[in-house]
Parts: sequence; structure tokens; C-alpha cells
Amino acid sequence: MSLIQFAGVSKTFQRRSGRMLLRSLLWNPVRSQAEKPFYALKNVSFTIGDGETVGVIGRNGAGKSTLLSLVAGLSYPDAGTVTVQGRVAALLELGSGFHGDLTGRENIFLNASLLGLSRQKAESRYGEIVEFSGVGDFIEEPLRTYSSGMMMRLAFSVAIHVEPAFLIIDEVLAVGDAAFQARCNEK
Repeated sequence: MSLIQFAGVSKTFQRRSGRMLLRSLLWNPVRSQAEKPFYALKNVSFTIGDGETVGVIGRNGAGKSTLLSLVAGLSYPDAGTVTVQGRVAALLELGSGFHGDLTGRENIFLNASLLGLSRQKAESRYGEIVEFSGVGDFIEEPLRTYSSGMMMRLAFSVAIHVEPAFLIIDEVLAVGDAAFQARCNEK
């Protein structure tokens, strides 16, 4: 059974005003009184079970990306507990888990490995990954030559082919064209 559960989760960041930041760096570089805690998430609790699709909607700065990074295990809560049972594939930032100097082919195996897929399984799904991504002959080119749309399509294709229990997407699909977005929704 796959499960995501937040129980009383809070996550804070330190916020400083620009003028106070300069003063603190010049006169007290170790610790500043100008630091103010900012709650990105405060006492959040919820459960997501098998087969559920969830969208997180809110204005800028509401804590959406923070919540997703906690689910993905990229950060940890200051209070409360986050429980994730099942493989998570996260597309939180375009290009994360990829290396610009490696080819698309090499990046498929690198990223699949980072997402927990064995080399053997990645090799068996390689053709499907390339086909779904639509990058074609560019697969043998360094990733630095890809457009942001091509990079996103390759990242999404790898993520869905590792068959995660949870696929977390944070705005990266915005760079995809309408046809690719439709294929993603079908998958």
C-alpha cells in the first residue's frame, strides 16, 4: 500500500530585511537579531492513499514547493513527521538529476539510477523512454544542447518509466508544448 502522511508538519525559514542583512554581515556576521522566522508550513496534517490524485494550489510563497520537497525527501520538517511509503519520482526543478555534459542516453541511466531503477530495468525500458520523450536523434547529443522543453520531456519520460508510487510535479510541465502535455495526462 502506498501512502503519504503529514502529521503536524511545520517548516520555517529565516527571513531578513535587506538593510538589516547588510548590517548583520558588517557588524555581526555570526548571528543577526534581524532574522525573523517565516513559516512556509505550519502544523500541516493530511494523508494521501493509493490511487488518489492530488493538486496543490496556492499563491506564490504559500508553501507548495516546500511541501513537495518534504514529500520527495529533499528537505526535512522542523516539527512533525512526514511518512512516505513507496517510490517517489520528483520533477521539482528543470534539469535536477541531469548533467549537461552527458548525452541524453547517459542521462537516462543516471537519472533512472537516482530514482531507484536498476541498470537492467532502465535498459529494458530505454526504447520506451526515448520514444515517449520525443527527443529523437538528439538522444546522443549532450544535454546542454537541448531546449528546456526537450530536457523536461526527457526528465518526465524517465520519471514515469521508473513506475513510481508517487509522481511529484512542480511547474516543470509549463515548458512543454500542448501535444506533450496531453500525452503526459494520458500516461
